[in-house]
Amino acid sequence: MKGAKARLLALLLLVAVTLTGCWDLEEIDRRTVVLGLAFDTDRGGGFRMVASVPDPRALVPSGGTAIGPQVKEPAFVVLQTRGRTASENLAALRDVTSRDLFLGQILVIGVSERLARRGVLSLLEFLMNNTDIPRAAWFVVARGDPARVLAVKPPQQTFPEFYLDDVFRARGKPTGALAIPYWRVWVDTLLPGRDALVPVVAPGPQGQMRVAQVAAFRDSRMVGLLSEKETHLLALIRDARNTFWEVDLPDGRRIALRPLGANTRILPLSPGPGGRPRFRFEASLNMALVEVYGATGSPPELLQQAASHDLTLALTRLVRRLQQMGSDPLGFGERWRIAQPRLFQVRDWHQQWPQAQVDVRVRVNIGRGGAFH
Repeated sequence: MKGAKARLLALLLLVAVTLTGCWDLEEIDRRTVVLGLAFDTDRGGGFRMVASVPDPRALVPSGGTAIGPQVKEPAFVVLQTRGRTASENLAALRDVTSRDLFLGQILVIGVSERLARRGVLSLLEFLMNNTDIPRAAWFVVARGDPARVLAVKPPQQTFPEFYLDDVFRARGKPTGALAIPYWRVWVDTLLPGRDALVPVVAPGPQGQMRVAQVAAFRDSRMVGLLSEKETHLLALIRDARNTFWEVDLPDGRRIALRPLGANTRILPLSPGPGGRPRFRFEASLNMALVEVYGATGSPPELLQQAASHDLTLALTRLVRRLQQMGSDPLGFGERWRIAQPRLFQVRDWHQQWPQAQVDVRVRVNIGRGGAFH
């Protein structure tokens, strides 16, 4: 009897192993695949949802048997729904499509600037509760109408979501260094002493997409938009290497530097009067000299001194700007919570952060590459 039970158990285990596989396989033209979702405020108080849906024929790789879209046919369509909740919008999207709705290929989740300023916590919680949407989908703020942004046809990709995915995966580029999935935004809204930075997507010149700025959040609400230069600087200290930084010299010349590596450190200091938070923010950058506009031949020490001074001023201004917004995406509050837990709990960190004293110190080491290496 025991031998029969053992054989039966072995047979069941063998069946379980051999039959393991993907149970939701279905022909691609029987599904409505969604590549991107964007949410906006609605006049009725709910959400307006925008979905980017590709033509199934455009998803077939070259060499497939399906005939792709004709030249004048769009490779994707943008559908819009309205509802009081995000769930109602998804239900409405299912109603207007003739095939089964498939959310497992979503690459980008976007929110309008209006919705971002109102707050996105409830939307983030909905996304985290939804098991169909990939956790790794990128989170962006759409500048202007999200329907217009998702309708942009990039010149180098078939779909806007593919273009954004390429941009965000290029970690050496400024936008790639600042890319963030929606699960990370949700975590940053819950962590005490840290806020989120979210890339901003806008229609660019000649019908192209442009991702050159980031939105600063305070808790779950967007509180400001950083300039392109401020965004560039943030990416620089986050070790974006496929970029450059220009420094104006006192004699009218200008040098261009390419970053080779960056290291930053936030050091909590002893509290100031009244428990005021105090920090030293250190940044060390290795950079290569790629151009000297106007003349050459300056000693490297003078160039390093000028670059260190320029970046110290720029980073100091950036920290002050973030303090004015009440946003702490660099994580000063996290360091203060660890170093001074009692003082951290006295008041909400977003009330303490604007009064914090931050001493910024930047050290730049410049080398020369190419023929001078």
